[in-house]
Amino acid sequence: MAEPLAQKVVQPAINPSHMAYCPTMDLIALATVDEHIHVYRLNGQKVFGVQSKQPSAKVEKIKWKPNGQVLAAAFDNHLLTLTNAQTGKVVHQVDCSAYSQSPICCLGWGVNFTDSTRVSQQINKLKGELSLDDLINQHPQTKSVESVPDLPLDLAYLDVEASLPKLSVLSSGGIEDDIFSSRASLDTLFQPLTPGTTDSADILAVGFEDGTIHLSIYDSFQIGSFSLQQVSRGFQRCRPLLHSSHPYSTTHSLLVSTTAGDDGELHVVPLDLRLLSNAGRYLSLLAAKSTQLHNVLRYIYQVQKQMYSDFKASQDLPRKFIANVEEALQEQTGCTWVQAAYHLVVTGNCYPEVKEWLVDQLAERGHKRWEKATTTGYENVRRLAHENLLPALERFTVIVSRLRGLSKFQVSKVMLGLSTQDLDSILDTVYCLQLVGHRILIASGLELRQFQAFSAWLRQEIDNQSTDAGNTDSPEKDTNVDHASTLEYIQGAMTQSELTRFFDLEGDSAHSLRWDLKAEERSLFELYKRELKVESKEGTTMKRLPALDALLNHLNDQCSAIFSSITETQKRNVRFASPTFLGVGMPACMDMRMLIEHSQKIGKFVTYVILGPSSKQREVRVYRIAFGIENGMSSTDVVEIASIRTAAMEVKDVKFIDDDELMLAVSDKTSSRLIRIPYRKISNELSGLHYGVAKDHSGTKASDESGRIDGMPSIDLSDRESLDAHTWQGLRAGVAWTPKKMEINGRKGRRVICVLAQDLLHYRIYDLDSSTETQATGTERSDEIMS
Repeated sequence: MAEPLAQKVVQPAINPSHMAYCPTMDLIALATVDEHIHVYRLNGQKVFGVQSKQPSAKVEKIKWKPNGQVLAAAFDNHLLTLTNAQTGKVVHQVDCSAYSQSPICCLGWGVNFTDSTRVSQQINKLKGELSLDDLINQHPQTKSVESVPDLPLDLAYLDVEASLPKLSVLSSGGIEDDIFSSRASLDTLFQPLTPGTTDSADILAVGFEDGTIHLSIYDSFQIGSFSLQQVSRGFQRCRPLLHSSHPYSTTHSLLVSTTAGDDGELHVVPLDLRLLSNAGRYLSLLAAKSTQLHNVLRYIYQVQKQMYSDFKASQDLPRKFIANVEEALQEQTGCTWVQAAYHLVVTGNCYPEVKEWLVDQLAERGHKRWEKATTTGYENVRRLAHENLLPALERFTVIVSRLRGLSKFQVSKVMLGLSTQDLDSILDTVYCLQLVGHRILIASGLELRQFQAFSAWLRQEIDNQSTDAGNTDSPEKDTNVDHASTLEYIQGAMTQSELTRFFDLEGDSAHSLRWDLKAEERSLFELYKRELKVESKEGTTMKRLPALDALLNHLNDQCSAIFSSITETQKRNVRFASPTFLGVGMPACMDMRMLIEHSQKIGKFVTYVILGPSSKQREVRVYRIAFGIENGMSSTDVVEIASIRTAAMEVKDVKFIDDDELMLAVSDKTSSRLIRIPYRKISNELSGLHYGVAKDHSGTKASDESGRIDGMPSIDLSDRESLDAHTWQGLRAGVAWTPKKMEINGRKGRRVICVLAQDLLHYRIYDLDSSTETQATGTERSDEIMS
């Protein structure tokens, strides 16, 4: 018997529907009944937690990315949260309400190689030194492959962005879930292409209760939404249950229930992703660069929001101070604060209203507040422009230039949906933003120096006016005050900063003459540059220059058009194939796995489905569905079935371990067992299960709803000898260690099983490669340590 690697008691109780073991690290993710998600190490230490910002939101599904780097969590408020496993930070959050208003009921995450033939040859050449799991896990190769260099492909994958300076961290402001507020989150979002990502695409499938399937690549590159109702007339009420895929296959498999309750019909629906074969080796590059472009755009938006907030804060307090003296001056002298301040600087004569305001209202305390607010605002705007905005725009330009290079190829343009003209328009808008960024940088630095001179003069005047006129010890005037800069600030930036044209504090309604950026047919950059020259000479322009937010909104619209074009092109290459009917009755437990089987040097993709007992069927069923795929389109070749009779034992859970074995958790009144059975059908070899051809595998209900096939051989666990032969682990009887749920990781080097107890408080983790010797009685030895 195997000794447990780890064991833990969790409070509050665990939700058995939400458990997931990390494919590449010894981390177990689980959701508790209080709707919090916790990730633990084997020693029971908590690594990080995930929960929705809405306390009432409930967890719907959790799923690990195939490389184990990201954990996806779906909540009933239609939010899908992607959390980095290394940092515990949220790297992306998707509002799924745009795809469907129904709850999320299925999460599938698979990796697909865009050139599976080349990858297969690469693995074969290394002769066991490199496995398929190593490529999925993005482990470095242990040996170089002797192959002819592909210069065009190498140039296409040349990652120029890696040589650019890293984007600076933004301050936490509650925007975008603060994903740009830590170095770790930024490095995760903008990580360069690695050898394991250049020839593969991570496809995330989100299934909804109304039968909608939404697909995306690289977490945020959207392919589109598809309805299972188009598969068949009988799919008007359907919901996806499970998803499976294989890295070499362009077809994914979905297990779908067409009706609710015990009368639900189960079907396997192939999902053909022809975009994997049509776009080929450029798909991963297109998806990666589009995702990076989207992330940089989000970063620039947050920079703009912080710049606007900082500049607005620097202007609000001085306006309040000036408004207090402005009203008194208008009533008594008929002049403005600007005129009175200018008069005071030049002549030294202070109006009584100004003196009263300086001494009684502003004073030293108000001056310090004014100085702090304005200085901090200008410094933050200058820093954000220099350290964040301009570097981000530079990175944005490089990414757009890479996409523009792809669009130059005619075949690439058709297959990828890129338009050179649209990308040129995006670059033109980015040039405008870069010009604005430099103007902001120059203006903020100049006005900061002018304000510092003004602040020094203002403090001196407060001291002078506060001194009694009859006091002979009055302080002398500071001859170091920069009166020229002070006067420039008074008649300029104090009431009308040059930065207001870029941040538009008054809103669009205050300006009737505005640029229609979408209607401009000429270069926006040239028009903007010309208007700036006219304004600098004449002091005004016919139209008010668009602010930073207007340019960003225009850029967002242009990028959305590009993303939509790519999405529509790839969406046309997705189709549902004919469904395969499995049976009637909703089992309490099920699992699904897709693999490739070689027969006479010919590889065929096969989907295995294991279904626990239901009200319609008392046996455990294992279905084998073989597909033929040609030009990215699949067809069902054969459907075979095998059964496992469990007699009086109750089946708690069923799971596939790897490409060769499956695991059953069963219990009776005296004991519980983990049953390990070989399931794979390989020609000319003996296996644990023997399959017979199913009578009817069409998309409609089979005539024999029970699914029984006469003469079909099966494994009968009611036979004591057979039961003991297949028992891998025995568990002590009782609520504490009657198994409720299993999670298995069959990856190379991570072969473990996590067993959740019936009381939902305890779980154990076993090594699948430990000793498999069993006692004849099937009782447990290791449970003595847990009694």
